[in-house]
Amino acid sequence: MSGTETPAPRGDAAWKAHLDRVAARNAQTRAAGKQQRQEKERLEQARRAAQERKVDNELSRAFELGR
Repeated sequence: MSGTETPAPRGDAAWKAHLDRVAARNAQTRAAGKQQRQEKERLEQARRAAQERKVDNELSRAFELGR
């Protein structure tokens, strides 16, 4: 072991380091999930809006033809 290397944590310090790594991974996963969910909701909203425009256009055409 050279003078610049620090020994791996042991005991309570090792347990705390492990918990910190798990918490960091959990936070990254939550952030990624939130981003994916927002993107999915945005795409779904755009799809619904397009469908509403299509129905509105069809109703307008039907109304114009009925006059």
